[in-house]
Amino acid sequence: MEELLNIAKNAFPPVSGSEKVKGIQEEVEILWDKWGIPHIYAKSINDAYFVLGYIHASHRLWQMEFFRRIASGELSELVGESVLDRDKHYRIIGLHRIAKRCEKELTDNPNREIYQSLLSYVEGVNKGIKKARRNPPIEFAALNIKFREWKLDDTLKIISLIEWGLGSRSFPLEILREYLIRKLGAEGADKIFPLYSGAKSVASTGSNSWAVKPSKSESGSVLLASDPHLTLTLPAIWIFVHLNCPEMNVIGTSFPGTPSVPIGHNERIAWGVTNASADTVDLFKLELNPENDNQYRFNNQWIDFEIIEEPIKVSGHQDPIPFNVKYTKFGPVVEYIEIVTSVHKIKLPDKYALRWSSFEAKLEETMEGFKMINSASNWDEFREGCGKLTISPQNFIYGDIEGNIGHQQAGRLPIRKYGDGALVTPGTDEKFNWIGLAPFEKMLSIYNPDHEFVYSANYNEDKAPNGVLIAQDEVKPYRQIRIKSLLQLKEKFSTKDFKNFQFDYFTEEATELLPLMLKYMKVKASTKLQKELISLLENWDYYLNKKSVPGTIYKIWCQETLKKILIPLIGKELFDIYYESCPFELKRLFKIYDERIEELGDILLEAFNKTITFLTEKFSSDYTKWQWGNLHKIILTHPFSQANEAAKILNIGPFKIGGDPNTLNNGFYSPLNNFEVVVGPSMRQIHDLSDWDKSIGVLPGGQSGLPFHKHYKDLMKLWVKGKYFPLLFTRKAISDNLEGFFKLIPH
Repeated sequence: MEELLNIAKNAFPPVSGSEKVKGIQEEVEILWDKWGIPHIYAKSINDAYFVLGYIHASHRLWQMEFFRRIASGELSELVGESVLDRDKHYRIIGLHRIAKRCEKELTDNPNREIYQSLLSYVEGVNKGIKKARRNPPIEFAALNIKFREWKLDDTLKIISLIEWGLGSRSFPLEILREYLIRKLGAEGADKIFPLYSGAKSVASTGSNSWAVKPSKSESGSVLLASDPHLTLTLPAIWIFVHLNCPEMNVIGTSFPGTPSVPIGHNERIAWGVTNASADTVDLFKLELNPENDNQYRFNNQWIDFEIIEEPIKVSGHQDPIPFNVKYTKFGPVVEYIEIVTSVHKIKLPDKYALRWSSFEAKLEETMEGFKMINSASNWDEFREGCGKLTISPQNFIYGDIEGNIGHQQAGRLPIRKYGDGALVTPGTDEKFNWIGLAPFEKMLSIYNPDHEFVYSANYNEDKAPNGVLIAQDEVKPYRQIRIKSLLQLKEKFSTKDFKNFQFDYFTEEATELLPLMLKYMKVKASTKLQKELISLLENWDYYLNKKSVPGTIYKIWCQETLKKILIPLIGKELFDIYYESCPFELKRLFKIYDERIEELGDILLEAFNKTITFLTEKFSSDYTKWQWGNLHKIILTHPFSQANEAAKILNIGPFKIGGDPNTLNNGFYSPLNNFEVVVGPSMRQIHDLSDWDKSIGVLPGGQSGLPFHKHYKDLMKLWVKGKYFPLLFTRKAISDNLEGFFKLIPH
């Protein structure tokens, strides 16, 4: 362990001093504050991007390497066959092919400003990699990873990987419907999961953002909050950065591997982002030629699949494993679905081609859009930047120092000729294909509404104002309902109020579902313990905090009820695949028993007893110990921590926390993995536009991805406790909280 510690410490970059580097035109100053945020002062945007790349590589190189390998389908080369299916899945999706196409667009037009900016960032990353070769991060040393040059398409791959995570949620639902129809027929399937009306119960990995006008703010200026809910990784998926140069002065969070600030503020505006939960993915069922399985029918002709060779290097294998991707007029033929953190083989006899709006994305324009947003000074300039985004649609919540607020959807929606995207589409004819992608101009846009607040929690309306379908399947509305009710509670709000909102554990879902469950089951309760626990549930305040006992009983009871109803109908194998994301709605399933209420009561009682047994075996018969936090915990897990017991020192946690996917403070957990929280607030920001130095933020873990570094996990306890640190913006405030001053000098 001492040797590991020494290797780790040797990789720590200095925070004070100076260095001569090639790649910048003028001196750049980096002011490191005591929370580990780099404040970069440059005399040009390209120098700022160079230094951002240098810092990303200095503190997050393992994360960047890991992400580019996931996006490229190259993880098996490091880890071995255990992740081969994941690599095959990503080779099929082809994020690396999207990146190559967009890279060519840039190299064919080398005079574009964004091309030069991206090249500066890439050059900065490579400067960081060159330095890391001398004292490699422990992950590189332990695996003896060969350092590879960072390329422009690597940055584009990571942008595409982020987008796939945000834009692909409907893909597994189409496959679920195929499974259910095959097993139960259309009528039976519709009773379990809606085929025609769209699901209103899709679990959202989610995000929250809202803003109020000065008239509803105690400071007399706009207040804006944002907390995107993403997979909780180690290191954190974000890193806070501050870029100050003539073209922009922006602070917020960036994705390591990419040179922009997707969420934050500049000198005049602030903005937050949530996923619009749009359906930008469709599956097309193919008719194969019975005499030649390398052909499919399209427009009354047999068309050859395009075969793309994708040999995969696997650790422990001398030669790459051959793998071919079949490509159609729509897109690739898929073989896997991805649900939360797992990849599953599709076990259906038919073949399906995937079309995704981002197969046509112009990632270079998206980067131009974020660059424009970062430097925008008003609503019109902000919208102009949003209009450049070609990603899956996102909700942008906006506020400015003039007191204006807004809600703008941005991105690209498919225009369908046929169907609504919920069911698999026939793939035999052009008439079933998309018309194209909808323009930005008529997407949802709200500016200074009369009710004086704007908000978003991923819940989507059926259609955009231009009539184009956003999604037939909608995320659960509970967080959206909660935000709206909180923003109607008071005349004026403070930063403290917004902190409490972001840490809110009230479950709107339980207020709707629990009384229904009790109504059907209560009359059947007979034992003293059953009646005591029912009394606990009836008197619950619906706050799913870490100390809640009734909250634990409710969550496990729901879980056991789902099992009792669904496993006999769809089988354990299919149930287990979708259990983690749980797109099923208990209220809908209860309707199966409309004429068999007695049977439903029996099922609920059996599930209730199973809940008691589970919690007794897990803890004890003393139900005061059945607190939600004793079950529902977060551990930020380092990939190396599985090696041996000593390596667990690389992890952060466990910490007991509250919440579930439907609380504002999202605690999306895996029931298949000891209830560990896998998705939650990937960072939190709150901005009081009366004084930018009053902005606050936090993220899970720390700013640095280097194990044992002082900023590896120093922010974690703040995140767990709902506390924050200041996002300092003025040079004086930064200087008053300085940890180090570093200067880069042109060589």
